[in-house]
Amino acid sequence: MNKAPWLDYAGSEVHEGDRIRHPSGEDGVVVYLADEDEPEDQWRVDYGHVGLSRLCLQLGDKGQAVVVR
Repeated sequence: MNKAPWLDYAGSEVHEGDRIRHPSGEDGVVVYLADEDEPEDQWRVDYGHVGLSRLCLQLGDKGQAVVVR
C-alpha cells in the first residue's frame, strides 16, 4: 500500500485506500494514480459524486480532512 507524502490534518499518515473525512462529514477514499508524474497529481480523493480531487488540497487548513480508522 502506497503512503502519501503528506500527513492528514491531525498529523497521521495517509495511505492509498484510506478513507478521509472532513469536519462537514463528507468523506472519500484516497486513490493513487501511478501513471501521473507529480505527487500533487498522483494522490487524489474519490468522493463518488464528483471528479477526483487532489489530496494535498483536502488535508490543510481549508479541507481539514483526517483519516478515519
